[in-house]
Amino acid sequence: MGEALVVTSGKGGAGKSTVAVNLAAALAMKGKSALLIDADTGLRSLDVLLGLENNVVYDLTDVIEGNCRLKQAIVKARCADNLFLIAAAALRDASSVKPAAMADTVRRLRAKYDYIIIDCPAGVDAGFRTAIAPAERAIVVTSEDAICVRDVERVGALLDQAGIRDRLLVVNRMRARKIKRGEPMPGQVLSERLHMALLGQLGEDRAFYDAAQAGRPLALDRGETAAAFERMARRLMGEDVPFEMPRRPSLIQRLRG
Repeated sequence: MGEALVVTSGKGGAGKSTVAVNLAAALAMKGKSALLIDADTGLRSLDVLLGLENNVVYDLTDVIEGNCRLKQAIVKARCADNLFLIAAAALRDASSVKPAAMADTVRRLRAKYDYIIIDCPAGVDAGFRTAIAPAERAIVVTSEDAICVRDVERVGALLDQAGIRDRLLVVNRMRARKIKRGEPMPGQVLSERLHMALLGQLGEDRAFYDAAQAGRPLALDRGETAAAFERMARRLMGEDVPFEMPRRPSLIQRLRG
């Protein structure tokens, strides 16, 4: 049976959709079948990040309302084998998918995919409750910004109330800095503060923007960010992988940016 994970952050703009897509792509590169479910009804984005905006015929709400069979809503990514998507409805609201219906849909999918990654909408309202309903683990995305960290503390409390106590932290847009020997990394400090195991650390990378415009996950290419997602995928798969601080971009990379 596959594993269902929800990717959330509380507030918008932390990069959770980008993390969801690239982590799924990294798992696919490791030979695992990964299905992304866009739970952001009315504001879907995963189809664009995967270059599939012209391939979506049926969406999650169509499945829930019986307008199509489940397999008809599953779109295979062109950029990677073993990577699939169920898009959110573009013209509906969060009330069109209830938590029980989401949980039932994911239950039917777990026999077919190794990982089901649910991209949670921003906020902690009805859409949040629907997205977390089937999840066994949560991946929580934050930046070092104090407001974002405070929102994540609130999300952690809500996940705890929902019985999701296995929570993994991804620190996004970290500032590159040198860490003295014996000094904890900022990601480890946040991990202890938020009571979440650290899954990965990502630096600021303009290539994310270019990859989004191209509809191709950055995790499929070479470079430090792709390597960071590869390490996160291995940790999800149970490997013990050392953590590394994001490096400051080279002069050539800064000029290109």
